[in-house]
Amino acid sequence: MSREHSPKRQRLVAVSWPSFLVSGVATVLVFVVFDPLPLLAKTDLAKPSRIGAYSIGFFWFWLITAASSWLTCYFQSPPSDLNRPRATRE
Repeated sequence: MSREHSPKRQRLVAVSWPSFLVSGVATVLVFVVFDPLPLLAKTDLAKPSRIGAYSIGFFWFWLITAASSWLTCYFQSPPSDLNRPRATRE
């Protein structure tokens, strides 16, 4: 493994792993309170099974939490790194 690819991999794991864990907790908490089938019945989506509805909810939460984690990584970079040309960043 080369050192030049390590920061990218580290950022990928820093975004994907916490967002995966938080989306799992969010899925459990939301679907303990709400039944997913009536919620999806009001949309134009095809009628999924209950497990399909849980999966859609999980991936939706994962997308939201991954965006939040990515923004955290992006904004913790110093301004000098963000203002440099892309070819010299890594």
